[in-house]
Amino acid sequence: MEFKNVEVSHLQHALRGMRNAMSGWDKSDTLEAGGAAVVGPSDRELARRLIKAGAPHRKFMRQISVIVDICKMPAYFMHEFATYKVGTTADSSSTMHKITSRPLTLDDFEAPETDLEKAQLDETLTSLNLAREQYVVAKEAGRTEEAEQIFRSIKRMLPHSYLYERITWTCSYENLIEIWRWRRNHRLPAWHEFCEKFIVRLPYSEFITEYPYEKEGGDGSQD
Repeated sequence: MEFKNVEVSHLQHALRGMRNAMSGWDKSDTLEAGGAAVVGPSDRELARRLIKAGAPHRKFMRQISVIVDICKMPAYFMHEFATYKVGTTADSSSTMHKITSRPLTLDDFEAPETDLEKAQLDETLTSLNLAREQYVVAKEAGRTEEAEQIFRSIKRMLPHSYLYERITWTCSYENLIEIWRWRRNHRLPAWHEFCEKFIVRLPYSEFITEYPYEKEGGDGSQD
């Protein structure tokens, strides 16, 4: 997978809002420099306490927004990814419009890891491209019902290793805490890739990867 056009927004607003409960805005020391928020030590410490105190105390994390283009995401990964769709939005490249626009190649799929998988993918690729040729002929001949039937067959035959060209995804830091918590040690390498190539490279990623998992307790006190 590749991650492009990453943008984090509302960080300064969220950190200002986390002080609303105690009217402690005068203690905020997050500044903007060069179009980016620079989190000061006082805000960082309060954020740490609120985050490790648990979800009810770290509501400000839901207000830190992220948008990213995820390229070459396998279909099977996209299905698991949907588990974390609460409060998120995704706009993906469309198999409905693009799957028959050209012959498929091995580059359109995640690389097979075993000889058996490669043999099956080669066979499936041959069948898919044959079906595509039949679809094009039927469509050009005006046999609409036949073309649509073949198209549905292509969609059903498409392997889970098919790579979506691009998905533009929005989420919050709170979504990413849950992904990091449950998926960073997952058996599927794609989740490791997501965590190590995307999450840990975000600004102040320690809000996601470190603070919620500290051993000591906390009540989120702002005193």
